[in-house]
Amino acid sequence: MAKDPDIKRRMDRVEEIIDQFDADEESLEDGREFYDEGQELLAEIRERLQDGDGEVIEIE
Repeated sequence: MAKDPDIKRRMDRVEEIIDQFDADEESLEDGREFYDEGQELLAEIRERLQDGDGEVIEIE
């Protein structure tokens, strides 16, 4: 079963963004930039998953 390192990398970055929001140390402007980046990453992840062949894989 092949793993997709691009999805893993994107998910790791989304988790980093969530951690930054949880820390509540970002300005409103920075928060908006992180939000936009996170939304873009999630859209890319969805697209890659939809392009898959229907096989479910586990990402560790």
